[in-house]
Amino acid sequence: MKSVAITQSTCLNGLDGSNPLAFLTALGTLRTLTLMYPSIEFRMNWEIEGGAWRPRLSWRKSDLDETSLCDSMADWLAAPPQMELLEAIGDNLTLSPSLFRDLALAQFTKACEAQATTAPALDFLAAFGSDATYQPHSKDRTLMQDTALRTMSGAGHQHFIKFMREIIANTTSSHLYSTLFSRWGYKDQGRGMNLRWDPIDDRRYAMRWKNPSSDPAMTMRGANRLSIEAIPLFTTAPVRNDLQTTGFKSIPKKGTFWSWPIWESAIKMTTLRSLLQHPGLTGTNSTSELSRIGIATVFRSQRITVGKFRNFTPAKTADATNSVDT
Repeated sequence: MKSVAITQSTCLNGLDGSNPLAFLTALGTLRTLTLMYPSIEFRMNWEIEGGAWRPRLSWRKSDLDETSLCDSMADWLAAPPQMELLEAIGDNLTLSPSLFRDLALAQFTKACEAQATTAPALDFLAAFGSDATYQPHSKDRTLMQDTALRTMSGAGHQHFIKFMREIIANTTSSHLYSTLFSRWGYKDQGRGMNLRWDPIDDRRYAMRWKNPSSDPAMTMRGANRLSIEAIPLFTTAPVRNDLQTTGFKSIPKKGTFWSWPIWESAIKMTTLRSLLQHPGLTGTNSTSELSRIGIATVFRSQRITVGKFRNFTPAKTADATNSVDT
C-alpha cells in the first residue's frame, strides 16, 4: 500500500478499532462518504491515539469539516438507497430461499432498467445471505442461511431488520458527531435501537452491577447507524454445503470467530474491499503474514450465543488467540 498525498484529514477519535461495533462504524463512514462524494476520494488508515487504534479519515481538499461531514451524512443516511429493500424483507432474515431469490431478481431488474452503475440494494442482499444454502436446523429447507453478523431473529421481540429501520429513522447529526469525535458515553436509548455488535451489549446478570431487566439498555445510536452501511463489505458466499461470511471462521467444538485488520496506510474503498477478503485474516499468524501489505495488527472476537441472542466478546489481537485455529 502506497501513501497518497491528501490535503485534509481528521482523526475519528471516538472509535476504538478493537471494538467490533466501532470497527464497523469506521467502515460504514468510509463507504457512506465514498458513495456521497465519489470525486473527492476519501481514504482511511489507523493510528495509535489515546492508547487505542483509531481511524484517520482523509480526503482531497474541499469545504467539508467535521460538522459538515456529519450534517451531510445525516441527510443522506435518513433516506439511504437500501431502504425499500429493508421494508420488503420484513422484520428479520427469516426468509425462504425462493423469497430471497425473488427479492434479488426484483432489485436486479430495477437496477438494469435504471441503467445504474451501482446497486446498493444488491450489495446488501449479497451480504445478508444466499438462496443456495439453508439453515442447518431447517431440514425442510424453508429458511435461507444468512450472514454471521446477524445477532437476532425475532425472539424476545428483538428484530434484526426492523431495528435497522428504526435506527435509520431516528438518527441525527448529533448522534453521528458524538460517535465519531467524542469518547463513547452510551447516553442513547438502546431498546429497539441496538444491533448487538458491541461487546457491552452482553447484558448477562452475573456480569452487571444492576439487574439488566430493570436497567435500561443504553447505546451509541450513531455507531449503530453507520455500522449498517458497512454490511455490504461483508459479502456471503456458499462454500460446500455452508454459507461463509467475509472475515468469519467457524471451528468445530470451539465456536465462530470474526477477524478484522488494522492498516496503517491510507486506502480507499476499492482497496478495502479486497483487504477484508484476504484469507490470511482468519488463518494462523495473521499479523506476521499480513504485515508485508501494511497490516499493523488483526483483532479477533468470538461470536457467542447468550439465551436467545448472539453477542460478540471483547476482541484480542490475533496472535493472542491463535489457539482457535486448527
